[in-house]
Amino acid sequence: MSNEKVILHMEDVPHNGKETLRRLLKRLGKQSRRLVWVTVLTLLSSVVFTSMPLVVGMALDRLVAALQSGAAPSALPALVAGALGLPVLLLIGVAVVSGILSYIQQYLLASVGETLALSLRREISKKLNHLPLRFFDNHQPGEIMSRVTNDVEKISMVVQSQLVQFLSAGFTILFSFGVMLYLSPKLFFITLAAIVACLFVTRYVAVWSQRLNAKNMAVMSDLSAKAEETYTGNRVVKFFSRQEAVLEELTELNEKQFKANRMAQFADYAIYPGIRLINQLGFVAVAVAGGAAALSGSMTLGAVQAFLQYYGQVSEPITQMSYVITATQAAIAGAERVFALLDEQEEQQETWAAPADMPSGQVRFDHVRFGYTPERTLIHDLSLEVKPNEMVAIVGPTGGGKTTLINLLMRFYELNGGAILIDGVDISTMPRAALRRQIGMVLQDTWLFEGTVAENLSYGKKDATREEIVTAAKAACCDHFIRTLPFGYDTVISGDNATLSQGQMQLLTIARAMLTNPAILVLDEATSSVDTRTEVEIQKAMTRLMQGKTSFVIAHRLSTIRNADMILVVRDGDIVERGNHEELLARNGFYASLYNSQFEDAG
Repeated sequence: MSNEKVILHMEDVPHNGKETLRRLLKRLGKQSRRLVWVTVLTLLSSVVFTSMPLVVGMALDRLVAALQSGAAPSALPALVAGALGLPVLLLIGVAVVSGILSYIQQYLLASVGETLALSLRREISKKLNHLPLRFFDNHQPGEIMSRVTNDVEKISMVVQSQLVQFLSAGFTILFSFGVMLYLSPKLFFITLAAIVACLFVTRYVAVWSQRLNAKNMAVMSDLSAKAEETYTGNRVVKFFSRQEAVLEELTELNEKQFKANRMAQFADYAIYPGIRLINQLGFVAVAVAGGAAALSGSMTLGAVQAFLQYYGQVSEPITQMSYVITATQAAIAGAERVFALLDEQEEQQETWAAPADMPSGQVRFDHVRFGYTPERTLIHDLSLEVKPNEMVAIVGPTGGGKTTLINLLMRFYELNGGAILIDGVDISTMPRAALRRQIGMVLQDTWLFEGTVAENLSYGKKDATREEIVTAAKAACCDHFIRTLPFGYDTVISGDNATLSQGQMQLLTIARAMLTNPAILVLDEATSSVDTRTEVEIQKAMTRLMQGKTSFVIAHRLSTIRNADMILVVRDGDIVERGNHEELLARNGFYASLYNSQFEDAG
């Protein structure tokens, strides 16, 4: 287990941060007009901000000149007011202009960040709809949700809060350097030495922060996946009284995430004390050298004051840039995970002209070979022909390959060899949407979305009339309990509330499949959550509805498929027996053993 976790952490470390950053910048380029305005406004704001120390220095020099003028004490107030009047007005104007520019910057960047996040979420949603089932089998729901929420949010926050700081810091440093070099080359080089030391510390902490943030995101993904799993399986957890065990697992993951996040946060903020210490030492050195220059007369007092203020303006943006760099590292790993999802190989989209006539429902498996992994082939050489209007039951031990046959028929997975044909047409040449419109499927696990009963029933046929919906509900034996709901067919339900029982939800999914009137029906333990009496009614209704249709029924309760035209006994991916109920019992083989064991268990 520990080795797997190490591998997971290594995979979550950004392998190509430069490429990820390039792709982010390319996406931001789609909002180039807004970004140009942000850059121009930041440039103007930096110019205005950089001018403030010169204005303050000018005010100080004018004040010193007024005090040294030798004027009478009674005239000093007027001289001081005259000396400070223009600088004060300039400072007020600078503050107002700077505030207006900052407001517009933040407004534009908020729009840029949210637009980027929206585009990513839209692409992720579209991507998830085109990914094969294999992807969802290999990724936990919590991990996918973490990419959609946490990772995208980190990217958006970096754009909104860090981009303007980076631009502003860059322009401020550039303009300040020019003025500082003009004021005193000697003091400028002292400042430059302190900056180089800050950059060295920043680089070291940034690399450290990147590793810790990658580990933190990996642990967060584990915690999200476990929490989602626990929430969805809450009933099972309580049934087996596993609350304490699950709580211990969650507590352990919480503790790991707490420690990982604490270290990541420490790395993000540890940069401040180190840089500020270097800045303070540099400031002392500049102040001492500047004081000596002022005493020697090579610099005015106002110029020294302006230089010290510029030092503060430069050191603060460097600190900001350092924080931006470390904060960006936290988003790069998330961005790479998002791009990795967007780069997943999609199901191939085929072009195919659907026939005008309803398919007859003839299904043929022609030397089918398949395995979920290259190392393990589950189905070696399966050939089977199902005629229209036949009911085919698929039985066998758990893990024998029953559901796999249905997955292949629905093209949830692609074959490794052979072909599956419907009415003589290879399904690999048919668009999946066109193929699945011909197949009605009812799974053992019910799924209902939040909406009215009528909306749930018409999920596969949006243009269904209320009469068609009611007819399907009656056929599935759920019309009666629907009418007992507060608003009947207009009652809002979902799969997560307690409005309906599990059996009632199962009946609704059966009615939903009936409404589409498909050529082929697939029932994967469709009556597993229904009581015996209702099951008999469902079987009668399904018998009527399956007229003229090919049907595949996966069942563990063998008493429900005695009337099947053909029963396939599947074990280890191969069909070991085939025939009707009487024929298989007469052979006294594997099917007979399964059938008799159920009645022995019941007795």
